[in-house]
Amino acid sequence: MIGLEYIVKLYNGTYKKLAEKLEITPSTVTDWLSKRRPIPRAKLEALSKLFNLEAEYFQKELTKIEEIELRLDYLNRSSKRDSFETPDYFTDTDGNEHEYTRSIDPYQEEKRMMYDELKIEKIILTLQGDLYHELYNPDQGNKAYEILGRVSNVLNESVPNDLDAEQQLQWDRKHDKRIEALRSMMYFMDITGFAVWDEEEESFHNELFKLLKKQDLLWMKE
Repeated sequence: MIGLEYIVKLYNGTYKKLAEKLEITPSTVTDWLSKRRPIPRAKLEALSKLFNLEAEYFQKELTKIEEIELRLDYLNRSSKRDSFETPDYFTDTDGNEHEYTRSIDPYQEEKRMMYDELKIEKIILTLQGDLYHELYNPDQGNKAYEILGRVSNVLNESVPNDLDAEQQLQWDRKHDKRIEALRSMMYFMDITGFAVWDEEEESFHNELFKLLKKQDLLWMKE
């Protein structure tokens, strides 16, 4: 979607009102949206000032990440405008009640969801880059296809249909352990600086950490 169309909808505007503010005809806005005519530099600057956004957004096809970032910017502005404080109470350990002021952000939950979606989209973009890099540079052999494929298989495996109830419970427990093992290994392999870990504690995570360290698979500053 072209940036101008997305931004106008995001701010609950209309093309008619936008045309009035820019002192142009609605058909001119339509021509911009259909790319029959480019947005003149002067009008790009006017749009930038009107929405307080970078001019580059209005004339380009937005990526999913840019759409999310613009949505978050809009929600953060709305939070500053619409957040409010309300009195609330809490009881301490002695049973005494105290009054305090609690801040309410009506957009807090939506912003949290959008930040999570942004993280996901950035991860997807990185993975796509890795896969395309391997596709067009097969001689380098980084095996991204194989690694990501196997990880996906572990994450998405489902309980076999031929197990009884007790076996299904056992399978679920083992599956959870496999996911946690994969999570721990990826965490340790991602360490690029100092690592503080209690290697004397007995647990799978510590055993895995010591094994990876023993095999010199961790990049750590001593």
